[in-house]
Amino acid sequence: MTGWGALAIAGGFSAAAAALGWLTGGGAAAAVLIGWAVFWGGGLAGGALLALFFVSGSLLTSALRRRPVDGDVPPAGGRTWRQVLANGAWAGAGALLIPTQPHLGWPVLVGALAAAQADTWGTEIGGLSPRRPRLITTGRDVPPGTSGGVTPLGTAAGVAGAVAMGGLAAALGAPTIAALAAFAGGIAGTLADSLLGAGVQARYHCPACAVDTESRRHRCGTRTRHVSGHRWIDNDVVNLGATTAGAAVAVGLASLVRGM
Repeated sequence: MTGWGALAIAGGFSAAAAALGWLTGGGAAAAVLIGWAVFWGGGLAGGALLALFFVSGSLLTSALRRRPVDGDVPPAGGRTWRQVLANGAWAGAGALLIPTQPHLGWPVLVGALAAAQADTWGTEIGGLSPRRPRLITTGRDVPPGTSGGVTPLGTAAGVAGAVAMGGLAAALGAPTIAALAAFAGGIAGTLADSLLGAGVQARYHCPACAVDTESRRHRCGTRTRHVSGHRWIDNDVVNLGATTAGAAVAVGLASLVRGM
């Protein structure tokens, strides 16, 4: 696909997503950049994988995250540029490698997208779990929505997201090892997300409502107090770590198989 053709498709896709409220203005600009890279390097197959992640995640968020979760509500206006880059930067980088190094580019692309999709499906669908989540590092019960909290339903949904990404990659003619690496990358990514969320992500406490939150200012309007984690590590940084882990594991598996 030509660069101009890729830009036109990415621009149209991003404009439609912004019109639906799935992206902010900055998010749409970042999506044009990521979309251009994926369509140019990965062609229609790469674009279809990106679309699977973005459309499925946006639909799940719209349908399932309108309810507050222990004091937190999702921000209005759609995904920001930071969220788009956190989830899509590695996919774009992998796609740019495909024309010259497909054995490396495809695993990076599908591994990163599988990680992002597994995390998104696990988070959104896991929010419906009748069981309270348990913190992945200690096993103790935590309120729904707590970073690092896992449930059987959320875990199953994450696995399903990774399988769906790998299955579509295989159906679209991606290298077989890349499709297999998507599954490994997806599982690694969602595991990394939970571990980072439980261990190092910033947590705050609202003194007015007596609840913990990931936000510096609670939805009630009260400024929160930092209680744990690193202030600079928010959910976007954790998501970037998850997609990095997904891409790295996918590349490692693909390299291992090629070396046999």
